Amino acid sequence: MEEKTCKECGLFLQHYGLCRSRLFILNCGHCTAGAPKHKRPDAKACDKYIPPTGDEEPFATKEYLSQRLMEYVLQMELFPGVLTEDPDSQ
Repeated sequence: MEEKTCKECGLFLQHYGLCRSRLFILNCGHCTAGAPKHKRPDAKACDKYIPPTGDEEPFATKEYLSQRLMEYVLQMELFPGVLTEDPDSQ
């Protein structure tokens, strides 16, 4: 039996690049099961694999990407921890 890969999964979104007005397929994408995880299309499918239904969008929508970007930014630690003690006093 042939192993299933991420690119054959209904949860996988292929990444694309744009250069000089030409669209090309990148050798990466991401899994939409839970928090997005970067995956290679030829990676072995995990236990969350579902067969594609044909209704999947070939590109991530602007709204999806905006939401994920905002979630990522909100999770970032923008400021390092504030020192509560003088490090030279020890």
